Amino acid sequence: MIKNAKAMADAFSKEDDIRVVSGGTDNHMFTLDLTKTGLSGKQAQQILDSVSITLNREAIPNEQRSPFVTSGVRIGTPAMTTKGMKEEDFVKVEKLIVTALRAHDDQAELADVKKQVYNLMDHFPFDSNPF
Repeated sequence: MIKNAKAMADAFSKEDDIRVVSGGTDNHMFTLDLTKTGLSGKQAQQILDSVSITLNREAIPNEQRSPFVTSGVRIGTPAMTTKGMKEEDFVKVEKLIVTALRAHDDQAELADVKKQVYNLMDHFPFDSNPF
């Protein structure tokens, strides 16, 4: 789980408009600061829910928005890791998240991201457990 979280956090750290709070992670989750994207955590959560990616809005240090809106999101890796996903899969998910957030007003692009999410998850069915 930690390797997967680090791989994903490292991929996010290469983005210009998304900041990994604390610069990375040493456990199974991390928080993203979305301030530079212009999106709130609530908006990001809704956008990503629409493409079947689940995460939670999260307050960032020195938060300026209400706890119901927030400026960040929290990503955890246990569920995806339990399904058998590896570091390279987490980098793919990072790219899908970034694409969805940047294309938040483009319904065709969001539909394409959702299709890619489903295609990826076809390799990791809900009824399988690699452990």
